[in-house]
Amino acid sequence: MNFKKVLFGAAAATVAVSGVSLVPFSSAFAADGIPTITAGDSTVPAMDVVDVASYQGNLSVSAYNTMKKYGVKAVIVKVSEGTNYVNPYASTQIKNAQAAGLAVGVYHYSRFSNASGAKSEANYFAKQVAALGLSKSTLMVDDLEDSSTSGSGSTTNANAFKDQLSANGYNNQMLYTYPSYMSATGLNVSSYGNDRVWMASYPFAPNKNNLWYTNYGAWQWNSATKFPGVNGFFDVSKDYSGKLSSSAMTGYLQDKDGNWYWFENGVKYTGFRFYMGTYYYFKQGVRQENQWVSQWGNTYYVGSDGRAYDGVRTIDGKKYFFGNDGTFNLRTNQIVKVDNVDYRAAADGSLTPNSGYHYDGSQYNGGYRWYENGQLYTGFRYYMGTYYWFIDGVRQNEGWRQAWGLTYWTDNQGRAVQGLRTLEGKQYYFGNDGTYNMRKNQVVTTGSEGGVDVKYRAGVDGTLSPYSGYQNDGTGWYWFENGAKFTGFRMYYGAYYFFQNGVRQENQWVEQWGHKYYVGADGRTVQGSNVNINGQTYNFGTDGTFYLR
Repeated sequence: MNFKKVLFGAAAATVAVSGVSLVPFSSAFAADGIPTITAGDSTVPAMDVVDVASYQGNLSVSAYNTMKKYGVKAVIVKVSEGTNYVNPYASTQIKNAQAAGLAVGVYHYSRFSNASGAKSEANYFAKQVAALGLSKSTLMVDDLEDSSTSGSGSTTNANAFKDQLSANGYNNQMLYTYPSYMSATGLNVSSYGNDRVWMASYPFAPNKNNLWYTNYGAWQWNSATKFPGVNGFFDVSKDYSGKLSSSAMTGYLQDKDGNWYWFENGVKYTGFRFYMGTYYYFKQGVRQENQWVSQWGNTYYVGSDGRAYDGVRTIDGKKYFFGNDGTFNLRTNQIVKVDNVDYRAAADGSLTPNSGYHYDGSQYNGGYRWYENGQLYTGFRYYMGTYYWFIDGVRQNEGWRQAWGLTYWTDNQGRAVQGLRTLEGKQYYFGNDGTYNMRKNQVVTTGSEGGVDVKYRAGVDGTLSPYSGYQNDGTGWYWFENGAKFTGFRMYYGAYYFFQNGVRQENQWVEQWGHKYYVGADGRTVQGSNVNINGQTYNFGTDGTFYLR
């Protein structure tokens, strides 16, 4: 690609090239120059491929589009030479060729003279190609023509270069050389295979009906071709095997009319493609915008710039989450955390701040925790018919709880209890009216026995003691025994009183223990030997027994 590949030999020599008998060299070639060809000449071989180096400078997309009009399918760009040179125009030459929809390959001008040097140059080549952002599938060409490489170990060295490129992950390779180099060095190209050898040899009068080296992958047949409207001269080649141009039009490229499409091997592509740090979706090569897309069993959304959304996005008034891990797919039917706020992603992906008792995979209580507006909650929450107590979303089980200035107890399933409960050997009352709080400093009715209310006195710490004696329960004075309103006599303040369902009885006869008694207007059982009741005199004794004699 740097030298003129003109065959020199004895004037009378005749060579057979791919079964074609050639005229003597002196008649077919000019020793002092290469014939100048103008693109568009219908008599010459096809111009499938051009190769460029720093000599051609910053070729524009327009220049490449001009080449396409004349049949060019691919551009092979020089990237490096030896271990200390990089083509300063390579990046622009590559990007503009891609933008024009041309296949792009790259080549390295070799100067190695031994296997060690070949490996070093291969590593250098691979490093520069990677820096240009090209994929591992990029065609990599070893330009083997310099005299420094022509020693007796040329085959060994060429194979060392090839193997080292493969070790770097670049397996799409070709070898560029020319016939006299192969003849002089004994270069064996079998490790490449003929279809991956690019042979350079320039006829003095190239003609499409007289093709050379058809048993190889490609033939570079001229190095002085001019494209109308494009500055400079170019090497041109016919691609027999298609290896140089098989990746034609792959990527986001501009067609000859200036329109942008995504191509895959020359075909306008439908589907997602990763480009410039994100995914874009294409239909028939056209970038899609502002729409939902289903792919790979997932759902995506591409925005007004065609980029697949990530993170939290608002679409048509609803929030959605597409992840922050470079996956870009819509999250559905799960809890997602965004900026330390938990959201519930519904079946359609719409987000609502997570509230309630939800499974989030935590290590507690089977993986469930309580959320309020996306935050883990501390406090009571009503759920499944009762209150539960949560700390940082975790349901707390058996223990005392303080909330709203009141005291509660949650059982071993985390449920707030109510009713009469014995806890740690003491009785407490938590109501039966759905309030669940422990009663303190009051008389409580815990139920009934035989139709009679059972009452307790709740102390300052809530512990209950059976309600006994003559007590005012807030509705009036009653006599209680073990929390129940009592029927019968009870000694109180030095006398017997008779109670019926706790109510003190007055001015009536009472039979008890086989005797008769009389309670007066003050409820006290009368005594004495001369007691007048309704105009009659009775004897109730004077010994503190109070019964009628």
